[in-house]
Amino acid sequence: MNHWIGIAIVVVPVLLIAALILKRPVWWFLVVLTGVGLGYLHTTGAAEEVGNLVLTEVNKVYPTGIEPEGAPAR
Repeated sequence: MNHWIGIAIVVVPVLLIAALILKRPVWWFLVVLTGVGLGYLHTTGAAEEVGNLVLTEVNKVYPTGIEPEGAPAR
């Protein structure tokens, strides 16, 4: 689950900002390049690390008592 959060944190801002700035053919090229980059992030485990970092910080603000999967113990 954490990798999906990490992917959303990386992709959503990039594509929304690019949609406002870029024209259609260049935007589609960016979408393809973003997909390639996400594949790399997912295979190296970086997407899950981003998800764990975000969930850890959110847990500090809104304590739920649930630790992210694979997060280092305090």
